[in-house]
Amino acid sequence: MTDYIFIDDKNKAFGKVVEDKLYELNFYNPELYNIYRARVVGRIDSINAYFLLYDKDKRGFLKTKKSFKIGDSIIVQLVKEGFDDKLPTMSANFRIENEEYYLYRFKNKGYPKLKKNRFYNKKSYNDLINLRDKIIREENFTPSPKLILSQNELDFYIEENKELELAKVDIVNDKLFKESLKSVRKDKLYRGNLSIIINELETLTVIDVNSSKKNSTLNESDFFYQINKSILEFIFYNIKLRNIGGMVIIDFLRSSRNDNLINLVKETIVKFFENYEIFGFTKMGLFELSIERKGERLKDKLKKRGYLK
Repeated sequence: MTDYIFIDDKNKAFGKVVEDKLYELNFYNPELYNIYRARVVGRIDSINAYFLLYDKDKRGFLKTKKSFKIGDSIIVQLVKEGFDDKLPTMSANFRIENEEYYLYRFKNKGYPKLKKNRFYNKKSYNDLINLRDKIIREENFTPSPKLILSQNELDFYIEENKELELAKVDIVNDKLFKESLKSVRKDKLYRGNLSIIINELETLTVIDVNSSKKNSTLNESDFFYQINKSILEFIFYNIKLRNIGGMVIIDFLRSSRNDNLINLVKETIVKFFENYEIFGFTKMGLFELSIERKGERLKDKLKKRGYLK
């Protein structure tokens, strides 16, 4: 079993293993993406923001252009976990989905959008519209607060990866997780004679490529190109594992074959990411790209839960 998804019920973790390597690691909150009928209990007029009671003794924060009064009921979705002294973030533009479609309350005029690689299904389309209308009608009922729809991030993940086997694990005592945790702790990672240094900064990530290999029958430019080529999958694997996003700058070894390298980057990156933008080499010889990240960086998740100091 080299490719599979896993669940750790005790630590509320889930993820994916590909070719016997940890590929994704996530932690889930049973409340994340749930839809509630919440009650407005406070407001900040200067920034169009509201404090909501979405469950017993649980408050969230909502920013919206719509106007509400204290005591009003509003349908919202919990879209970002709270941490430290920050409240969970709520959104009035809730999202629901089924196997074929996803739908936002306000985006796309409220109509379902077909998921990638899915096909038109009239029943699924209409079912999602009916569910949306049912949820919206709940805004007129009482009492508030009330949980309207439970839709867990873990359930979405299992559905998206249903072609893979599912395994139960304990990540704290799992050898693969322990080895991956050691890797995430380090900034400098080795692959044979090659190494990369990953500097995760606040606004961007810088990756430096190095080699200790000295002897080659190739000229220097071709030699460096071959090194850059051989390290590409290692770079993108570690970006994926660490859930790095935003602006990424890679300092490859200098070569005259940058056009070939750009083509290789395009071929390689699609194995790991769906949403990205490649800008290419700057005049300084640095390679720039942008990657869309889903959620927090893995380091931040691990620190929050005490797995990293």
